[in-house]
Amino acid sequence: MLVEQGNISVGFDLGRDHSQITFCSRAGNEPITVAQTGSDGNGSYLIETPENLFSLIERRDVQGVEVLSQFFRDCFTLLKTAGSITNMTIMVTMHEMKEIWADAIREALGKLGVEESSIFLQSHLESFFAYIMNQPKELCMYHVALLEYERDSITAWHFWLERKTKPVLAKTEKCFRLYLDNKARKGRGDEEWGVLRDALLHKNLEKMFENTPFSSVYLVGEAFQSGWMDKTLRFLCRKRKVFQGENLYTRGACYAAMEEKGAGACRGTLYLGEDMVRHNIGMWMEIRGQEGYYPLINAGINWYMARHTCEFLLNEQKEIVLYSRTVKGEEMEHTLPLSQLPDRPKRATRIRLSVSFSAVDCCKIKAEDLGLGELYPASKRVWEAQIHLS
Repeated sequence: MLVEQGNISVGFDLGRDHSQITFCSRAGNEPITVAQTGSDGNGSYLIETPENLFSLIERRDVQGVEVLSQFFRDCFTLLKTAGSITNMTIMVTMHEMKEIWADAIREALGKLGVEESSIFLQSHLESFFAYIMNQPKELCMYHVALLEYERDSITAWHFWLERKTKPVLAKTEKCFRLYLDNKARKGRGDEEWGVLRDALLHKNLEKMFENTPFSSVYLVGEAFQSGWMDKTLRFLCRKRKVFQGENLYTRGACYAAMEEKGAGACRGTLYLGEDMVRHNIGMWMEIRGQEGYYPLINAGINWYMARHTCEFLLNEQKEIVLYSRTVKGEEMEHTLPLSQLPDRPKRATRIRLSVSFSAVDCCKIKAEDLGLGELYPASKRVWEAQIHLS
């Protein structure tokens, strides 16, 4: 069950052209996607993303975070009676989560008073996984297909569950990408182009579905609503459930936010996505008088959520030794020399160690000398390194 304090779960789909926001007030309730009323009086889930937002963030312009923070503020006002943003658990989802966006999102939401412990990030594919796991079980009895029509191409994935393992493993695979740009169109009129698109997509789907049973198919993208998919739809609807919608990712992100509060249907299932860290990282140290292993990062978490900070006292060594271990049991040792560390007695140097990732196989290490009280003041020295785990 969701706790009373901070029981609002929010899924925010941040898109280059449009964004969407979904919330759920408590466990057992269905997520609600916020619709805006346009000048024509009709409601739409699509919220226009600031035109310059993506270019500002991706070229590291200092104004980017300010624009993003204000955009978040404007969007959260649409929730009206949901309460203060500082009491929400927020899952932000994007087509692809990159380091520059992970940092910008945390900073932008931090400016609004959201604690970092309440901010979660994931890609569209993981949001889709959270969505389908919260649908009736018969819809994912076998494989599940996702077709996304974005700009000038259709990308197809399929998802399935390996139920013989503990935990159950959720897997995904990209099947094909069909380019439908002007080069492929070759000046054809709308009717002729629609027939050709239908034939091309049908041919690719026949191959994708040939030896694999599918329970359901999800279509994402406004272009699927144009009425050109006659042959393809008849093929897809054969013994399969077919769904079409524009708010799938934001609803999935909301379900994932609920999961972080202990409510949801994903427990006992591990999603094996491309962003998942496949190494355990830790160090040996003396803990309460006995030597033991101290975990820093556990495998199975997305790299942009893999962060840990701790403080400890050095004995006589002037280096930090970390150990990485793959899920298959392969181990490596990594050493960070603390060059020019001031000479101090044993246990008179306190170190703050921060571990994060810049990619799924690139771990960043930062160590800071904090000294020890007035007798041994901090030198303010900082040591940084990268561990390439691939």
